[in-house]
Amino acid sequence: MSKKANPAVIGGFVVTAVVLAIAAIVVFGSGNFFKQQAEFVLYFDDSVNGLAIGAPVKFKGVPIGQVKDILIRFNQKEDSDSIPVIIEVDVSRLRTSLGVDVDLGNPAVLREQINGGLRGSLQQASFVTGLLFVELNYVNPAPPPVFRQMQGLDNEYLEIPTLQSGLTEIIKKVSSMVNEISQIDFRGIGIKLNATLDKLDKGIGEVDFKGISNQTKETLKAYEELANNPDLRKAFANLDKTLSDMQVLINNLDGDMGELVKDIRVTLSSARGTLDKVSVLATDADSMLAPDSQLRYEINSALSEFGGAMRSLRVLLDYLEQNPSAILTGKQEN
Repeated sequence: MSKKANPAVIGGFVVTAVVLAIAAIVVFGSGNFFKQQAEFVLYFDDSVNGLAIGAPVKFKGVPIGQVKDILIRFNQKEDSDSIPVIIEVDVSRLRTSLGVDVDLGNPAVLREQINGGLRGSLQQASFVTGLLFVELNYVNPAPPPVFRQMQGLDNEYLEIPTLQSGLTEIIKKVSSMVNEISQIDFRGIGIKLNATLDKLDKGIGEVDFKGISNQTKETLKAYEELANNPDLRKAFANLDKTLSDMQVLINNLDGDMGELVKDIRVTLSSARGTLDKVSVLATDADSMLAPDSQLRYEINSALSEFGGAMRSLRVLLDYLEQNPSAILTGKQEN
């Protein structure tokens, strides 16, 4: 007679089979069984506030791993305050999906890539949530790499140097801006704005728009009447004719001015010649009438003789006046 099967043993086999099946599905389904994982340590000087375990690690924006752990200190100098972050990277993706034929798990290859500019940095996944992720990328030109991990020990992780992303300063500036905004008295501003609007509304209500409109109409009507005034139009017409006549006169003067100037120049030239002749004549007269000149001596002699003749003639006339018959009888002797 056969032995009856133990239900407990059967149940244990069934549970074990289910667990193994689930584990196989998890391992093989997620693909971790075929992944080539490599772990690295990165030391960040920036604040890691917003970075959590399980945060993505990206290479040029493509996810290649995740953050495995965030430590306070790990194998670093006592005066170093950098925060060590352990990341887990699928190196196989660097060789296939991204088309980069490198094996960062090989220390020699990693050193070559670091010399080529490979650096890690913290980037913000969302400005709203403030969550961070680790970005691996090549920087050109890259600053000299700075390693925080102490050398000479059997290092558990390979180190990738980092760059400051400036997130700390950005967060400080944003926080400062938020604090300044929070200190603004929006309620007081709203009250003052409402009071201003009330005053403006009241002032607008007190404005006599109808009176202003009527006055404006009257003013425009007066301008229209002035523009249509026949006397004003006639005055403008006469002014236009006067300006035209003045223009013609100016043009004539402009044309005759050249001839007038030419005649004046001729007259001045003739006058200059006449003056030169008068000057010569005066010079000659002055030389003739000089005290020691021959002409003046002869003139003086002639005047003396003429004076004597005049005296004789006066004597003759006096005698004839007294003796008229002397013309017939001649001079009587006493």
